Amino acid sequence: MVSMRACSGILLVQWIDTLFKLTIIGFENLTILLMRAHQPSVTIAGHLLASLFVQYANAKAGALTATNITLGLISWYCFAPQLTLNGSHVVEGNLNPGLYNKQQISDGGYEVREYIMDLTVQLAVDQMNADPNVLPGIHVNIKRFSDCGSYYPSVEDVWGGRTGGYASTIMATDIIDNHPDVIGVVAMQTSSTARFSAEVLSFAQIPICSGTVGSPRLSDKPNYPYFYRTIDGAGIGEHFHQFLKLWNVRRVALIYQKNTDLGYFVFLDMHEAMLRHKMNILGTYGTADPNDKFFMNYIADALKRVSARYIIVIGNAVFSASVMNAMGKRNLTGPGFVYLGINRPKPAKNATLLYGPQYYSYIQGYVQIAGMANFDTQIFADAKVQLSALTGYPMRSMDVDSNNIPHFIDCTKSMLHGFDNLLRKTGQSAETLAGRKLNSKMNYTLFQNPGIEGVMANPLAFNNNGDIKLSDAACYFIGSAFDCHLFGSTDRDASKVTYQPGEYPVFNGGSSIPPPDGPPAPVQLILSIHSTFGGIIFALVVVGLIFAFALLSIIFLFRRKSCMKPVAGLEAVTSLGGCIIIYSSLLIYLPVSDTLTCKLRHSLFLLGLLFILTSLLFRNLLLFMIFCKTRGVKPQTLAFRVRIIHGIVALIGIATIVVWAAQPNNLAVKSVYHLDQFYLSCIYKNSASFNVMASYVFIAYLCLLPMIAILQRVKWEDFNESVLLGFSFVMIAVAYSIITFETRLRNMYYDVTFCLCVWTATTLFLILMFGTRVMQLAEHFKEQTMNRSRISKLKTRLAEKTESFFQKPSASSTDFRRQQGGDCSTIKVAGVKKNPYRHKVLCNTVDACIYQVSTSQNSWSLWRAGQPELHHMSAKSWLSLNSNLKTACFTLSESTQFVAYENMVMIVCDGIAETRICDSTNTQSTSTSMHQSTPSTHRKNWKRNKAMGSSICYRIRMEFENGGKALAFVKEVQSEISDIGMMKGII
Repeated sequence: MVSMRACSGILLVQWIDTLFKLTIIGFENLTILLMRAHQPSVTIAGHLLASLFVQYANAKAGALTATNITLGLISWYCFAPQLTLNGSHVVEGNLNPGLYNKQQISDGGYEVREYIMDLTVQLAVDQMNADPNVLPGIHVNIKRFSDCGSYYPSVEDVWGGRTGGYASTIMATDIIDNHPDVIGVVAMQTSSTARFSAEVLSFAQIPICSGTVGSPRLSDKPNYPYFYRTIDGAGIGEHFHQFLKLWNVRRVALIYQKNTDLGYFVFLDMHEAMLRHKMNILGTYGTADPNDKFFMNYIADALKRVSARYIIVIGNAVFSASVMNAMGKRNLTGPGFVYLGINRPKPAKNATLLYGPQYYSYIQGYVQIAGMANFDTQIFADAKVQLSALTGYPMRSMDVDSNNIPHFIDCTKSMLHGFDNLLRKTGQSAETLAGRKLNSKMNYTLFQNPGIEGVMANPLAFNNNGDIKLSDAACYFIGSAFDCHLFGSTDRDASKVTYQPGEYPVFNGGSSIPPPDGPPAPVQLILSIHSTFGGIIFALVVVGLIFAFALLSIIFLFRRKSCMKPVAGLEAVTSLGGCIIIYSSLLIYLPVSDTLTCKLRHSLFLLGLLFILTSLLFRNLLLFMIFCKTRGVKPQTLAFRVRIIHGIVALIGIATIVVWAAQPNNLAVKSVYHLDQFYLSCIYKNSASFNVMASYVFIAYLCLLPMIAILQRVKWEDFNESVLLGFSFVMIAVAYSIITFETRLRNMYYDVTFCLCVWTATTLFLILMFGTRVMQLAEHFKEQTMNRSRISKLKTRLAEKTESFFQKPSASSTDFRRQQGGDCSTIKVAGVKKNPYRHKVLCNTVDACIYQVSTSQNSWSLWRAGQPELHHMSAKSWLSLNSNLKTACFTLSESTQFVAYENMVMIVCDGIAETRICDSTNTQSTSTSMHQSTPSTHRKNWKRNKAMGSSICYRIRMEFENGGKALAFVKEVQSEISDIGMMKGII
């Protein structure tokens, strides 16, 4: 009972003490509120009650536990009217997610930036608190401090980012003296303010990290030993110079904000870098107020006098926006000008309401060069998703970067990891860390290598100036709101520029060609008809088109000729049309390159190539199916099916080309310089549609190889085009190699080389595919002419013999009739009584057969087609195989053998072939020889031929549809030999 009373007494004393303290604090806040007459919308009683509640909650929480440390957060809280401050410390207010709607976040402004920054740091601290491997057993708290005081209605008009006096005297002192639990600070400040507060906090050995302070002044470590940052500092001019060097720019002008620390010290850094690289600085113009019409008129006149084309704007975002608006109104923006800057030209208010809708046309092509995060990393994507969820605004990658979200995530995590590394290294306790007893070891070197993957860089590291080691990225504004498109970046040492795959800058006007930096402008090389190279290309194209249309006319006129039928089909004509399209595409290289001509060149070329490749593939596929079919399918049905598939494949390819050509930003026009000339060349960007289109054509190209392999089963030489396909495959590969090599050089004659390679390859293809057929047609007509001449001569000689016969008195009419009559297959020349000519056509089995000839042991000719015939005259016999273009004759001797096996017939004239053929096959064979000899006779004949050095040695291999027809042919030969009585003892 006594103890309960004692406890009650103690609690009563504590409650009275707390109430007394709250009363005193309440009166202090009441006094402050009475002095702030500029906040009429907030009642004094409301503030008093809210203040009492917050202080009571803090008293209820009690002092910090031994496992807590506090991180200070400095920002522009003077833009947040919902916050209440005690000195510089934020003691009340809502900074929770969902404070601003989507439209407010889209419009931007200082209040939105400080809100997003606050959420970013909260997110990073929560992640660190949840990570058991970082500061284990320690909880990180946040205290917020304003570097510009409390909110007041005119803050947007009079603030200007220059509150260094308040930040150094009130805020910094408040942190140092009144909040001893704060052991580190993350700050969103302007450079003009941070130069003071960072120096004071460094003197107090409190580390400070910033993601917005860009002035090179703070890279001076003797004055700012505890300051480091995740943004560019000293050396930014080198990064700008690398882009200017790549664009062949030697003349620049500088406009800078002279009344801010950022503008002035970045200008000094930029100016020094330009002089170091011997750039021609046309003028430097510093102004504190870009809305000063008189001074901006002076700058505009000066820029026009010196013909400045590349202007670097140095200042904060509001300053950059004001300069761009002033230059645009004075007609100093457009396709002939390139503006570069370190900040986005975005005003603090809605740009359309402030400057008008034409403002976005002024900033089109504006190039921002600054340290940017890698948008393609997973950690960046995670940050974007998390901040989008917190704000309720679907943030784009550029929104994340422009609000410095990656910078403050890396600031927070690098500082907390630095604390963790310090505790592990020293072995000290959390109480020692929380009591600032380790702060003497917390200069910028503690955080140089935190050993983590940052959002800005991987690994996250800082140089000896306390500036982040980062490659500067460049983006161009597309003229739609404040969308900025990344296209390239420098390396960390600012020694080179690398464009992202398929990306190039797009300047004002939509061109990717950097405009000249001033007079004298280089002379443009144009491939016109009147130029040397243009004239050559035009002449070659005209010759190619005439040749192609001449071939088309010949094919149409003589399409029924046997030698022209293989190239008179629909597929062959389609490939000829593809060649005509490719020739036509070369004519488009003669005008000046622009977006339309670039698309037409590439689209027509790929379209023609697609027609050629698909026609070759499906034409030969159809031939293979006709010659090697195993089912009774009509050739017309096969042709219809194959052509349907051919049409579908071609339409898919055409669709990929149309989709690629329909996209607006899939190519760019680049100028290639050589001495005092330059040439406009098309640069095709790497996109998904381009990859699909190129892959589709490449697959069609690779299909030539399996088609060459299966064509080996087509035995007819006239229809086997494996040689043509092989040549086409090699020709395309060689042309592509040459073009690719020229692409890497990227000289001004690249297009000329491309046109010559394409024309040569196309012309060779036409010659090989169609020209050879025309030559065969010419040979056919020549042979017909010679045959007519021979027939005419034979008729003349026959007439002379007849006349001579009638003049002889011994010749009787009966003898004459007997000599003129007889079998139609036997021809007897008048006046010749001995050894008459006898002839038999072997047409009972086949009209024509397919055959190969070998005159050596291992070499065979190509497959041919011919009609077999037997001939006998003057004790000589021979076999002929006749075609329209060629007649092959083979002498028959006693050793000649006809051997049938499977669907083949072998005609051998070497004396020992029958034994070898029969031994080499396991099938039953049937043979017919010109002389039924014994083995001893074979040996004698062979020895006799060898001794005589006989040249009658050949082998003929005939292929029939099946074994039955092969056997029937042998029997027909046997029968005809018996009928014609070619040799004694032939049967």
